[in-house]
Amino acid sequence: MPEIPSEPEKYSIDEMMERLKNVPTGNPEDGELVVRADGTQAIRVRKRKRRSSQPSKTDAKARSRSGGTRLAVGLALFFIVALGVGVALVYANSSTYRSSLIRSIEQVTGANVKITQFRMNPKTANAGSLLLDWPEGNVVRSLALKGLTAEISPTSFLGGRMSGAEVTALSGTLALQIPKEGQPLRHSPALESVSSVPFKRYRVPVLDVTLGDPAAPMVRLLKSEASLNPDAIGGRSQLSLYQGELAMTHWPKLRLDRALIEFHHQETDVISLRVFHESAKKGFLELTGTIHPFDSQRTSTLAVTLDSFDMSGIIGPALGGVIAGEVDSLPVASSNFLSFVPVKDSSPVLNVSFRRNSSSNITLQGLPFLLALARTLEDSWFERPTFDGDSGGVIHRENDRVSVRQIDLVSKSRMALQGEISMTANRDLSGSLELGISEPMLDASVNARFQAMFGPEKNGFRWLTLKIGGSAAAPSDNFKELFLAATPGQKAAPTSDESRRSTFDELTRPK
Repeated sequence: MPEIPSEPEKYSIDEMMERLKNVPTGNPEDGELVVRADGTQAIRVRKRKRRSSQPSKTDAKARSRSGGTRLAVGLALFFIVALGVGVALVYANSSTYRSSLIRSIEQVTGANVKITQFRMNPKTANAGSLLLDWPEGNVVRSLALKGLTAEISPTSFLGGRMSGAEVTALSGTLALQIPKEGQPLRHSPALESVSSVPFKRYRVPVLDVTLGDPAAPMVRLLKSEASLNPDAIGGRSQLSLYQGELAMTHWPKLRLDRALIEFHHQETDVISLRVFHESAKKGFLELTGTIHPFDSQRTSTLAVTLDSFDMSGIIGPALGGVIAGEVDSLPVASSNFLSFVPVKDSSPVLNVSFRRNSSSNITLQGLPFLLALARTLEDSWFERPTFDGDSGGVIHRENDRVSVRQIDLVSKSRMALQGEISMTANRDLSGSLELGISEPMLDASVNARFQAMFGPEKNGFRWLTLKIGGSAAAPSDNFKELFLAATPGQKAAPTSDESRRSTFDELTRPK
């Protein structure tokens, strides 16, 4: 193979210029030799087109295109949702939706329904008022609510049935009645396909409740806070009541502390209903048990518990002006109950065995014989005696009559009382008391006629039977008649009626 001639090591100036003229252009991208007008030369380089890949700029362009697409889709969805919400709001505030909602409430409750000033927004449904009324066969007569606000779920816009977390009303009135047998419970039949629990809770901060004729109710609860959980444990509806003013026919006024009531079919379970005395700051009366409101042939009975409860909260302030004290209930099998039959003219019966609370004494006052004892024995303690130990008795209420029965009051060094005192609705008093005076107290008396009034000693006391009468404002007893009729023993006594009356008047005259 012939060898390639080698390049000469040296060139002349002419050879170099010639070679320069004959240099091939080569790769156009490397440039082209040109001669300017002034005779100078230069290499003209053509603009290169970049052929290499640039990932950063490629990704930026892709992201830009993707962001634009997402923005367009987002705006489209926003306008679609806004349009849907707008349409839903218009529909939800229409008469068609309102009529559908009323039908739904009627199907759930069985009541006739009236709604005023109904309106909805994306979060809540609101109404000026809601009125429901039931037939005479139901235990609920009517429910009137004002200022309603419902926290609703989005699905509430899709149909007539509304649901959500809670319904709150500013105030309400619940009227209960004694059900009439043979009358329907509902205005419309229940539908199995309709849920009975559209909301998780219903709350009314200020609720008034009446039982019986609204014009003259048997029971009235005012200004109570109520909360209804329609689907509590075991599927039962649960009603909670907190505070309120409680008034019952012929009863003294009370204050509700709290109540928890469950409804199951046609039974009502009173888990706890606790009340306070109208003015006392401690002590309570508590009711528990089951009520059968739809069975007029069955007696409903609630257990009664007293804890440091002021007696006047049951017997009333009038009779409480005669006998008073804070008491606890005693666990007696045949006592401690409130029973009634759910009929219109029902006569509830309360029977509670009690004894004095350990931090309180039972007092007696206002009866004429107490003043006579204080003057005769020269001891002011007898004007308003206090009894300790296991002093107690039985409180009984029925119809318009209240009694303190089986009274057993003892102050061992001075006095004992046994018997009964009763008071009617017009505050007339009646009863009988066995009065016992300790022998040392009688022996200290210098009045022979007074000593002669009492019988033989028994259990450390000598006894005298007194008849109670008059009124709670002006009680009376027959102590004076017994004193005048007494025959002294060895001591001389006045013979004339006038002298006997004068002696008693001197004993009982206030100093």
